[in-house]
Amino acid sequence: MGWINTGFKSSLLTLDCWCFRTITQKEKKMNETNNIISLEDAKKSRKRFTRSLEYELIAGLAVKQYSTANGANFETLLSIPLTERIPALTKEYGLKRMHRLVKTILNEFCHSVALPKSKKLTETKTSVVACDLILVADEDQFSMEDLVVFFELSKNGKYGKFKHLLTHYSIMEKLEQYRQERYESYIRIKEKKEAEVRLLGPAERISPEPTPIKQLFEEAKVVPFQQDKLNCS
Repeated sequence: MGWINTGFKSSLLTLDCWCFRTITQKEKKMNETNNIISLEDAKKSRKRFTRSLEYELIAGLAVKQYSTANGANFETLLSIPLTERIPALTKEYGLKRMHRLVKTILNEFCHSVALPKSKKLTETKTSVVACDLILVADEDQFSMEDLVVFFELSKNGKYGKFKHLLTHYSIMEKLEQYRQERYESYIRIKEKKEAEVRLLGPAERISPEPTPIKQLFEEAKVVPFQQDKLNCS
């Protein structure tokens, strides 16, 4: 417990910077052309979505370190410090950057699902789902690793297939299964640690045993009131 992979965090920040740089370049290009897109540029914009190398490296690293053949390795995921989880990172880097990063991960997942584009989330709906994912992360103290592992497992059918549509509801429904598994694992880990502590027995006192009150009275020197009064006079 308490183990942290700083390489994974730096990879996420690299992906965030890559997303920001890509968006900035697109905005700059549109500004230079007075927001008028030529027919040739429009055709280029319709080309097939390709998975970024940055995300492939991050997803591969997350799956290798935080999952097993049976699913997510919650013991390792729950060992990630609170300072390295989404709520803390949101405070450190800002909600806007965190939303952009979560949205990028969500886009990678959406485009990997074998459904027509018309059956998937629109740009607006993707932004809304990303907001809900951040809210869930705040409730359950999710890390970015949690989201990546969840989406990679969902892509492989761990929580059921997306048969006809990829919707906001279907994603959150599968996320609820992941949250339940994560909670149950947390309870098991907690009970296991409590049982280990009980087996150790009562802890020995570091300080000496307290002195009984009766013994203090017996050892105390009592001065008679009358005698004390005479001495004072």
